[in-house]
Amino acid sequence: MKPVFTLSHHFRAVLPLMRCFIEQRKEMRKPATCAMRPLVIVLLIFAAVLGFSLSCSPKYGPLQLTGPIGAVHFPDPWIKVVGNSERGVNDNVGYVVRKSAGELIFAIKQGFAGEQYGLEISDFPVRHADYDYYSDNRFAVGLDGAFRIRKATTEEWDAAEKPVHSYYFIRSFLNKQHTNEAVQYKGKLFRKSGESWTDYDALVSPRGTWIAVFSYSSRDKPDPGWLPGLGGGGEPGRGEVFLDIYNVSSGAKVISARSPFGAKPGGFVPSMLFGSSVWVEDRYLIMPLNWWLEDCLVAVLPGK
Repeated sequence: MKPVFTLSHHFRAVLPLMRCFIEQRKEMRKPATCAMRPLVIVLLIFAAVLGFSLSCSPKYGPLQLTGPIGAVHFPDPWIKVVGNSERGVNDNVGYVVRKSAGELIFAIKQGFAGEQYGLEISDFPVRHADYDYYSDNRFAVGLDGAFRIRKATTEEWDAAEKPVHSYYFIRSFLNKQHTNEAVQYKGKLFRKSGESWTDYDALVSPRGTWIAVFSYSSRDKPDPGWLPGLGGGGEPGRGEVFLDIYNVSSGAKVISARSPFGAKPGGFVPSMLFGSSVWVEDRYLIMPLNWWLEDCLVAVLPGK
């Protein structure tokens, strides 16, 4: 990364002091006014250092996609209407997707706490009406390659097919499943594109046809977390996430994606994105780009 030198607002802030110094020299023309010179020099050095440090702050992006994959932005926040008020749907949330002709219809639901890992699920019932509810708004995403988005009705949601959602994660929390460069699956190595792993190495499609490999890169320090001892698992709150999808049989990479994530301050760790990813049937991989699920990647693989 090359440093960018600009006349920052920090530098401009000390210009009035410089002018004051010059005017005093003109009016007074006494040696005593030179006492201000060290102060001006110090201020100039401070402004230069501060401007340099800010200009060298890490920058991430832009979004890069290769293959049959698109970035989707849902235009409205996910909400639940209760009485005369709206609630945000944002606690342990996950996508629930239904399928209609040429479209996937998205909603989100609260209550995903990891019990779905290692399972295939088609129906997601509400067990506690005051907590694990669905969003009232839904959006349809076209599958023709343009990934057009429109609002979907309750009638469309109710009539749509409930496809299989699968959560066959390869994780290294207890049993390491990767080398420094690649994850191991069925005797093969599938390489990552980012510099680092999280606990979520990969997600395998329900028939084992495809494997999605997750990684990230960041020049930021690890996120310490909100409470002492409850940090971000050694992961940073800002950087770039990488998604690589391979055909398991041939080992060929068919999709790659690279996206900035998080912010500073107030970021989030990449595990939140990878752990909320899901395969829908053996064709569609969905990976969120923020924890509140307003943006995501949708990969569309060939069907049999």
